[in-house]
Amino acid sequence: MLKIKLFNSQHPLEHQELELSDHRLKDDGCLIGTSPTCGLVLPSIKIKEVHGKLFTEKGQYFFQDITGESNTQFNDEIVKTEQSYPLETDDIIRIGEFVLIVDGLPVKKKSQFSKRKDKKNQDNKPANKRTLQNIKSLTRRNSRTQEKTAETSIKSADKSTSQKTAVTQNNLSSIAASKIPIFPQPSVTLSPPLPTIKTPDIAISKQSLTPANSSLEQTPILEGMKWWTKGELTVRCINIIEDTEDVKTFRFMADSPTLFNYKPGQFVTLNLNINGQIVKRSYSISSTPSRPHTLEITVKRVPPPPDVPNAPPGLVSNWLHDHIKVGDEIKLTGPSGKFTCVDNNAVKLLFISAGSGITPMMSMSRWALDTVANRDIVFLHSARTPHDIIYRKELEAMTANHVNFHLALTITRAAIGEPWWGFTGRLNEVLLPAICPDFKERVIYVCGPDGFMKGVKNLAESLGFPMNNYYQESFGGAKKQTPVSSESKNGHSAVVIPTPSITKNGHSPAPKPVSSPVVTKSYPVVFSQSAKEVMCDETMSLLDLAEQEMIEVDCSCRSGGCGSCKVKKLEGEIHYDSDPDGLSADEQNEGYILACIAHPKGRVVIDV
Repeated sequence: MLKIKLFNSQHPLEHQELELSDHRLKDDGCLIGTSPTCGLVLPSIKIKEVHGKLFTEKGQYFFQDITGESNTQFNDEIVKTEQSYPLETDDIIRIGEFVLIVDGLPVKKKSQFSKRKDKKNQDNKPANKRTLQNIKSLTRRNSRTQEKTAETSIKSADKSTSQKTAVTQNNLSSIAASKIPIFPQPSVTLSPPLPTIKTPDIAISKQSLTPANSSLEQTPILEGMKWWTKGELTVRCINIIEDTEDVKTFRFMADSPTLFNYKPGQFVTLNLNINGQIVKRSYSISSTPSRPHTLEITVKRVPPPPDVPNAPPGLVSNWLHDHIKVGDEIKLTGPSGKFTCVDNNAVKLLFISAGSGITPMMSMSRWALDTVANRDIVFLHSARTPHDIIYRKELEAMTANHVNFHLALTITRAAIGEPWWGFTGRLNEVLLPAICPDFKERVIYVCGPDGFMKGVKNLAESLGFPMNNYYQESFGGAKKQTPVSSESKNGHSAVVIPTPSITKNGHSPAPKPVSSPVVTKSYPVVFSQSAKEVMCDETMSLLDLAEQEMIEVDCSCRSGGCGSCKVKKLEGEIHYDSDPDGLSADEQNEGYILACIAHPKGRVVIDV
């Protein structure tokens, strides 16, 4: 375990204590930089997206700078690029305005030469400068001085009067303010003191003068905050923004002070209780991790399909529109998904979206501009009418304020009586090169309805785009199950020849040749917790089998993206329909599988 104290030199009395497990420091180590993918995020324009890293090797902890920037120092010396520096307790790493102090290793024994060198360095330092070590020492001394001064105040109070003296909390604060010395650093910005509460008179005691009751107590900005990086979390709706007539953005924050950490473009899964039923649905995060205090999802009301007017409308989306109010609490899990530009170092990006598929693109765009990332973005969005363009005002402001952000909007339906000077029509082989002439040099990210994404993919392929630079996001619906007869369920297949139909003239048509059936294999699947063993056709997913046997397994996207159906495989082999994007490499190594896309390849035992 490596313990680090993190300071900002502009606010040296505020710090955050970090504990980095050896597991996090193995392999590539804990990356340091401005990117949300880093294990230690330091927001500063002086720091690169990935600036350095902390790692462990053969039981020793190291720091390494990746960029070789002159604003990185190790124990007051400028570091060399990609040189590994072994860490000892009280070692100091300076990156930009941030200071990291190693606080969890055996104290380094210094030689006589090192001591003479340290003394020489101290003699050469200007008398009016203080290092972080001085600040730490002075802070500790101030704390001891406060206790000693408080004891002196108590004794003086006892001598000055023969009766027991009672003072109010306000008087107590006045005594403390006049006696306790404050750290004399004019450039230090102190947090506002806690409000003084008037209470009934109390007797003076040493305990009553502790910093917990003093009005001089400082509340560090970084203290008391926790990072949400994965798992279930209860959040409260604090704002609802009506983006268009049928689109709302729901802004959430956690009850306890929490910072949301995720990759822009990822999604969360909402766990909702709708009419007494637990329903889960995944939504892309539309906010950006560069503004970590809140998390937003943008939801479009879903009407019945035009070709099936009697079909029920979108259950969860419409329920959110009609029932969620400011102050309501919901549970969510995540973040999940690999649809993000953060992991790609390409400078030139092309975002193509339609409808509510704009949400992950907006998250990535906000992040890139907030963090001054080295990205040149062309943002192409398609909507039905000008009224249906989500985030239109913000997008126009972004393109006006940032030279590396280029917006192109196109509508598919002309609105009568409404002026429109943008592009019109669906994306095609003429429109795409006109909007983005260098599209073949960019990395393309696409999100929108299935038909839209299929059209864009076919278009890119027909224009000779290098498809290894093509990424798209999609949330699959429930897969259609192939009816399984009782014979096939038991491992046998039966051929059913339909009875020939009778024509109007009374003659039966010539019999058509019957093709031989496709024989599929079945394997036993054991649900260890439920103590059930069931035969499973190799074409059926383990999730479908569990639902058939009334065994509860969490699920949401049913396409391997969200990770909700993650279960542990105890024995056997499986194969997937598609890549298990909802699982991390560590989870796969630990034996977890995604039940929604997993099929048995023999006898399988899962922990359900």
